[in-house]
Amino acid sequence: MTAHALDRTRPPLALALVLLLLAAVLVVLPASKAEAATLLVQEGFGGTSVADSAWQPLDSGCLTRATVAPPSSGSRLGVCTNRTAAPAASTDPGFLQLTDNRTNAKGGAVFNRPIPATGGLDVLFDQYQYGANLSLAGADGIGFFLTDGSKSLTMAGAAGGALGYGQNTTTGASVDGVNGGYLGIGLDAFGNYSNTAAGGNGLGAGCPATPTAPGQQANRIVARGPGQGLVGYCYLRGSAPPSSGNLRPTTVLANTANPGASVGRTIRITVSPATFPEVVVYYGASAGTPAANLVEVMRFTMTTAAPSTYKLGFTASTGGSSDTHLIRNVSVSTINDLGALNLVKQIDRTTTQPASYSEGSSIPYQFVVTNTSTLATLTGVAVADPKATVSCPATTLAPLASVTCTGSHVVTAAEALAGTLVNTATASAQSGTTTVTSAASSVTAPIATPAPALTLTKTGLLTDTNGNAQADVGERISYSFLARNTGNVTLQGVAVADPRVTGITPTSTQLAPAASATFTSAAYTVTQADIDKGTAVSNTATVSGRTLAATPATVSATSTATTPIRYAPSISLTKDGALTAGATAGSTITYSFTATNTGNTALTAVAISDPRVTVAYGTWPGTAGQLGIGQSVTASASYTLTQADIDAGSVLNTATATGTPPTGTAVTATASKTVAIARTNDLALTKTANPAFISTAGTVVTYTFRATNTGTTTLTAVAISDPKSGLSALAYSWPGTSGRLLPGQVVTATATYTTSAADVSAGTIANTATATATGPTGGAFTRTASVSISVIPDPAADTATVVQGGAVVIDVLANDGPAATGATFSRAQLSTTPKVIGGAASPAPATPVQGSVACVASGSTRGQCTYRPIAAFVGADVFDYSLSGQYGTWNVRVTVTVTALNHAPIARPDRVVATAGGQAVTVAPLANDTDEDAGSTLTLAGTSTPGELRGAFSCSGSTCTYTPAADSWTGSATIAYTVSDGTLSAGSTITVWVDPAPLTRRGFTGSDATSGAIGLGAWTRSSVVATPVASCTAGRPSTLVSWSAAAGATGWTLERRLAGTTPGPWTAIATPAASATSFTDDRVGEGRSYQWRIRPDLQRWLGVASAASTAVAQPAVATAGGC
Repeated sequence: MTAHALDRTRPPLALALVLLLLAAVLVVLPASKAEAATLLVQEGFGGTSVADSAWQPLDSGCLTRATVAPPSSGSRLGVCTNRTAAPAASTDPGFLQLTDNRTNAKGGAVFNRPIPATGGLDVLFDQYQYGANLSLAGADGIGFFLTDGSKSLTMAGAAGGALGYGQNTTTGASVDGVNGGYLGIGLDAFGNYSNTAAGGNGLGAGCPATPTAPGQQANRIVARGPGQGLVGYCYLRGSAPPSSGNLRPTTVLANTANPGASVGRTIRITVSPATFPEVVVYYGASAGTPAANLVEVMRFTMTTAAPSTYKLGFTASTGGSSDTHLIRNVSVSTINDLGALNLVKQIDRTTTQPASYSEGSSIPYQFVVTNTSTLATLTGVAVADPKATVSCPATTLAPLASVTCTGSHVVTAAEALAGTLVNTATASAQSGTTTVTSAASSVTAPIATPAPALTLTKTGLLTDTNGNAQADVGERISYSFLARNTGNVTLQGVAVADPRVTGITPTSTQLAPAASATFTSAAYTVTQADIDKGTAVSNTATVSGRTLAATPATVSATSTATTPIRYAPSISLTKDGALTAGATAGSTITYSFTATNTGNTALTAVAISDPRVTVAYGTWPGTAGQLGIGQSVTASASYTLTQADIDAGSVLNTATATGTPPTGTAVTATASKTVAIARTNDLALTKTANPAFISTAGTVVTYTFRATNTGTTTLTAVAISDPKSGLSALAYSWPGTSGRLLPGQVVTATATYTTSAADVSAGTIANTATATATGPTGGAFTRTASVSISVIPDPAADTATVVQGGAVVIDVLANDGPAATGATFSRAQLSTTPKVIGGAASPAPATPVQGSVACVASGSTRGQCTYRPIAAFVGADVFDYSLSGQYGTWNVRVTVTVTALNHAPIARPDRVVATAGGQAVTVAPLANDTDEDAGSTLTLAGTSTPGELRGAFSCSGSTCTYTPAADSWTGSATIAYTVSDGTLSAGSTITVWVDPAPLTRRGFTGSDATSGAIGLGAWTRSSVVATPVASCTAGRPSTLVSWSAAAGATGWTLERRLAGTTPGPWTAIATPAASATSFTDDRVGEGRSYQWRIRPDLQRWLGVASAASTAVAQPAVATAGGC
């Protein structure tokens, strides 16, 4: 409690009491108040904190003087976050700031402690509403409200026009009004607190026709009545401030941060202690107006009884317009004295309570104990209640403090029958050594009128052996009966009776309200008679009971349990069908049917019908037309296909089986069978041209078109078209109706065309015809056929060049044009009368003589021929290939020129023997030197005579002469010489031996010639070539040539010639090593016959060639690839 602005004048008794507390405080009550008041709350809000923790902030509610967080022991009202046009923290004394001057703000404070209503209320406070800009209307206002003190007050109601008291029922944004609202006084600057529900965001709901809210009225003091949640808070009355006064100043404030007393208004609200209190509202034109100077502006009596206790609060809000809203100097006292210790007992409504209580109900109570003394502290606070155990959270009460104790009582059966429950409690405490006792406080709990009632729930549990959730014959049903006392008094003699079952236990029982008991009976067995009825097994049980009253009332209830039975007369039908053979008109479909009684009753009048066929029954299991449970009968039928069925693509028909059960209507089943007929909508179109090839313009070509229905359906709208310019009109020949073809039918058409020079230049005449037809399904489709008339040139001969001993790939088809396209390509004979190109052989193509060739017959390298000449051959070789295709058959010549490859000559050592002092001798160094290049001429390029040689040595042309020295010198000397083919050269030696006379020449036989020439004799060492063996390896002919070894051979030269009556020239094909005795010759032409010979290399001389081998023919050419 503070002393900042409590300078109000009150009656002398109040003055004396307050002066004992605060010498600076003067309180004067209106002269009309007859009894001394009890001061309950006195808070100026001028300091930096509020000591009483009952004051709780809402939203932006704060203390303008606060600069730090509030202490934990007091109120949570603390520092103001926003201060637009609001007092500064330095303004002393301060204020309770509800909102600053921002738009769309709200805030408040609630006193969350019950205040006894028995003494009435006298509330006095200063309120400040002001804005810094007069061009804006003030908004919204300040609300003061009272609520039922037995309910929790933790939040205010809706903001805006509801001023924190009422509700907002706007769709999507509804807000409850203050909890347990009883009275709301609005100091409404903007005017929406007076508005209707429609105009004021749903403020006021469920209100009586009168009084009616007048609509928006600014600058009004308005009262609204009780409400809860979204209901109530109705308009009671309103009044303007007296003498054209205002709730807010109408002039611009010079200092909004420290408003003076003229900015504020003093408001006093009194609430009488009557059951239906009289409410009076007073107004003062400035803050701090003495109570005696306040002017009454409103007086009315509540039509709703007051709660036992009150809670109160202040709120304010802004909207699109705004004001600063402040509260200061709040004083709350009773009108009548409450005594030293006051007790108010009330039902605790912090949780929702029923309208009335019944037996077994727990009634929660609150006991609000208040120390009304301003001086003495009470201890040992306790509450005595004969029906409830009371618990108090504190037993010591400071002056003006209160505590809310709690307890509860469960309504007994006797109390429930009595109809009312009045409960009285008293409170006691110690003031020093004196015991203080409160006046008794009673509360009457509304007890519901005794209403005995029973419910019965009968449940049948089927022992479902087959799991179908339905009762079948022989299955058992176990019944249970749940009896529940749904009334509000105890019932005795509760018993269950059921005509279908026996052995119900227990026989009877007693049930308190809401209590229940379960009865059981012997199981019931389902009979065939139950099934035959065709309805569920159903029976009704009855439960009864009576009250405990002297004249008991009897109540009863029934419950029926229904267990579904499987009454399922049923018949099934299967149908199958298949084509016996084929899928054309006249083919037969054979159908089979099986009708089965799949239900649980016998069926009579059983029949199978099918609209397409006549059904023939098989053997009935009993009487014809009757089927017992599970019995079946079979039937069959046949059907002949029509062309219409083929066109439709399937035959669908549905059969129906019927049967009559013992009760109810006949049962039926259908079975459909679709026999699919394989069908095709197809048309084949061919187009031919006669002639197929041309070479000149002016040729008349006749085109023939043939369209055949190759499908199985009828085709309509059949037509043939050809877009070729210059083509004559088509002449048709139809098998029947024009434009219609049955399966297999053919329509032909012809047209003519004369070729032009442009066609010849183009090389081809190509065009496409289109046949169009429509099948039974799928719409129109087309088929096309093309024909091309070609101008075809002959293939061209080919030439190629390859270096001696190399290989060359010749694409022989590259220059053959269309003649080669699609033609068979081979080196074998393809025709007896081919056309010869380039001098090719005929009818069989020629194979090469001096080499081998292999060609590719298919793939991306088709026509590529690889030619390989023999090693020493230089000159022209030829081979042919064959083409045979749609345009003709040709043998085409390929000529390969093998150019020489210059090899170095081979120089071999020579020797000459002379006699000391004898005649001159000669030697031809080139005689045993060779050059594998055909046509090469060797020359002696030079000699080098050593110094140790005596005598004369000289060379002329290819002959060298040595004349021995006259001094009879003997010995030997080696002379180096060089041989050349004109480009390349090789070196060797000539050894001169001078023997003493008369020795015979070394290594030679014979006699000296008188001419002086030396006879060399004949070299007889050679070899023998075995019969060569020809074969085909990897498509190429090859021949294995073998020979015998020769002593002294330093190498070999293998030669080959074309065999025949007039053999070809010998040509070197290889120079094997000295150790070789065989060679495979794979550079031969297919079908050719060759001979081979071998010549040894004998140090100084090329040996004598062997005899020619047996002629061996090579494998014949078979494909383009070769043999």
